[in-house]
Amino acid sequence: MIANNLVKSFPFAAKYFSAVFSSQDKRFPQSIVFEGLDVYAQFFFTQELARVLNCLQDADENCDCLNCKWIREGKHPAINFVSQLHYKGTNDDSKTVISVAQAKSIEKALNETSDYHRFFIFFDAKPTAPDKNALQSIEKFSPQGYEVFSDLDWSLEHISQKTFNPAALNVLLKSVEEPPSRTTFVFLTRNRADLLNTIVSRSQCFKLPSLHLKNDASYVSSIFSKYPDINLQDAFFISENLLNYIKENEISSDVLLDDILDFLTKELKNTEDTSRFMKIKNDISLVSQAKRQIASSMTDKIVFETLMLKMARGKM
Repeated sequence: MIANNLVKSFPFAAKYFSAVFSSQDKRFPQSIVFEGLDVYAQFFFTQELARVLNCLQDADENCDCLNCKWIREGKHPAINFVSQLHYKGTNDDSKTVISVAQAKSIEKALNETSDYHRFFIFFDAKPTAPDKNALQSIEKFSPQGYEVFSDLDWSLEHISQKTFNPAALNVLLKSVEEPPSRTTFVFLTRNRADLLNTIVSRSQCFKLPSLHLKNDASYVSSIFSKYPDINLQDAFFISENLLNYIKENEISSDVLLDDILDFLTKELKNTEDTSRFMKIKNDISLVSQAKRQIASSMTDKIVFETLMLKMARGKM
């Protein structure tokens, strides 16, 4: 089934889709929104879902059947890339947006039968080679994926509010609402707010952490300098600073929560005061709870504000 490295990297989403694959009652989602800072993480997870659904054998992660091979190489006819540079007809001269013509082409294609589970993967694409840092991330995570992306003359980017011609989304909505069986639309976003609400409401949404993350764990020590003496005013200040740090450094909220856990664990080991010890244990439980909330697609703002207020009040 789903490759072990993906299960380890994206446990919440992997658990959900593994349950779908093993259940005879659950239908695979017709539309999925992946959000997070790492568009390559989203792409590779989507690619793996397509591989499992189209495998000609037992969907083992090392399967070398024709479908698995084509999907890993980005050449499978059932896996459709849709961007400003992909899925373009001969008469479509739009260069900066996903156009109405593309949306209508998808609508037409859905009327044709297919022996595969079809995927339409929507993303933003720039006519430049992939960033070196992104390629390093891919190489560590997927050597075969590195080979594919290192040869490309375009870069994979998140959907933004400028990616689509607004009229194209309205045409596309009809296809998302009532697609034929064995068809899935996938939207790669930094934030679901960058996509039409009516599409988001018809999609399963998942946050995926980054494969390659840059952060300075010492930041947590500096922002929690008053710990454990945090009042309500401190709570809002710390929450705002943590959210700004995530945005400015392009790291995953899940990773920052791990850094907070590391900070609290060290505090726990270095305290001999019973009341302080119990306070830290309680806060560790709160951070673990926050990680589960992030995995279930709650917004970063709500999760961090709630976490800090509970830590200030000393409540679970």
